[in-house]
Amino acid sequence: MGKSSLRVASVVAVIVGMMATPVFADSGKGGLPSRGRPSPEASPPPGSAGSVEGDERNGLSDLATDNDTRLLQIGLIWGGYSTRVADGVLDDETRAAIRAFQRDLGARATGELTDDQRIELLSRGVARRAEVGWTSYINQELGYRVGYPGQLLTKARPGENGGRTLSSQDGTRELEIEVLDPMSAQGFDDFFRSVQGLRDGAKTVTEAHKVGNGFVFAGTDNRRSFVGRVERRETGVVGFTYFYPSGADGLLVAAMASEFFVPDVLGPPEPPPPDTEVGVYEKSDARNGETADASPEPAQPEPSRPEPSRPDPRPARPPQTADGTDRVPLPTLPMAVETQPLDPAGVFLKVKDSVWVVVASPMRNGLPYLENGYSQGSAVAVSAQHLFTNCHVLEDQQFFGIFRNEDMSDLRPVTVKLRDEEGDRCIIRVDKPDLPAHVAIRSHSDIVIGERAYTVGAPSGLDLTLGEGLVSSKRRHEGQQYVQTSAPISPGSSGGGLFDNRGNLIGITTFMLRDTQNLNFAIAAEEFLRPGPSAGNR
Repeated sequence: MGKSSLRVASVVAVIVGMMATPVFADSGKGGLPSRGRPSPEASPPPGSAGSVEGDERNGLSDLATDNDTRLLQIGLIWGGYSTRVADGVLDDETRAAIRAFQRDLGARATGELTDDQRIELLSRGVARRAEVGWTSYINQELGYRVGYPGQLLTKARPGENGGRTLSSQDGTRELEIEVLDPMSAQGFDDFFRSVQGLRDGAKTVTEAHKVGNGFVFAGTDNRRSFVGRVERRETGVVGFTYFYPSGADGLLVAAMASEFFVPDVLGPPEPPPPDTEVGVYEKSDARNGETADASPEPAQPEPSRPEPSRPDPRPARPPQTADGTDRVPLPTLPMAVETQPLDPAGVFLKVKDSVWVVVASPMRNGLPYLENGYSQGSAVAVSAQHLFTNCHVLEDQQFFGIFRNEDMSDLRPVTVKLRDEEGDRCIIRVDKPDLPAHVAIRSHSDIVIGERAYTVGAPSGLDLTLGEGLVSSKRRHEGQQYVQTSAPISPGSSGGGLFDNRGNLIGITTFMLRDTQNLNFAIAAEEFLRPGPSAGNR
């Protein structure tokens, strides 16, 4: 066998090989630093506390109206009506799958979907994705993305050259992602034919055909089956192979092959599109009190600061303060996230101990004045020492503390570690790393429009309250990423958490759209780990 043949055989073995994976990990990262926050209005509209059922069409209507054929094909896969790789071509096979779906609905099988039928198809897909904890591994250095069932593949480790390997706890399922050196067109054709004719002991490729600039393949290996896809680009080749028990995971393998994405040029993802203007924002103010006889000590003037320069757009840890009081580090991305779907009660039980009430007050005679004139919001613990909240909760006050008990008997002071007032992002910390619970931070790029979302905070000064809705959209305003949700955000909810149905933090609840219902916004949680115009100045 010649040198080139040996190389091709080696590459084939890599693509369809199997590896042990002892370490748990998951997640991706993305986004740009904040450059400002929406201008708030002075008075928030009245809000109601408690659980609110979100509009099932919220967020899905826009997707249905777009009538994206590839997206509809993915919906047909998740619905169990198709196993072909989604390619965006509305051919006879796709129309047959649509007719099967329409018959299940009891509708006339025309092969053409109505708006309501598109919404129903997408809704079923969202529900199925949630059942398996569908998530994505996104390589931020090369830009490729691989979707996978996070509930099944819970162990992972990095691979060579920007690859990754994931597996189930029992080892019956494995996903291997490989990044290979560039190949010429002829070399890639040779590679395809080698995979197409692979017979290596019990490992046999039973099907392989070209799709676009790559190919898909499937086969068997003892009692397991495997499926894979490979994409060629000028600067490299990226492929994955998923091994699973024979006879199982039918819709998953089609979804993985369809949602595999490799950019035209391997490298960091392009910056997000320009800001999306969504109207006049109104922040969810902290609860305010007034007192006529309060005589707070005047705040000390802040030292003058130089005009900050625009931050580096690459993802980075925010700067550390110089006082050295951190006992544990801030979280970094990527990080492990929870993958077990929960019902609403389960989400609340999982996250409630990480959500605190924040109080900000004036000082009188060297002590915090907590009778009147204070403000109150919420904060979410992300480590044993650090919490995320909104800076506007802390505005114009001198003392900051957190508590849970209604009588404030467990009040403890906090200091501001990092402050970005323009982005409304503040990180506060306690003196010792003894917060009893904290939550994982999920990447903004992984969030799916239409998935369930839950708010947990202290609206209107009440004890912890759960709100329920959907992720309606993913927005940008002045360089900062937001999650739009139909879950309620009421006055006093500022700084509270927006969680997915597995208890991962996806945002910090901040404001609502004026004169509307169910249009609420949270700053993407990962934005708090990005530098900002004034981050680290206090």
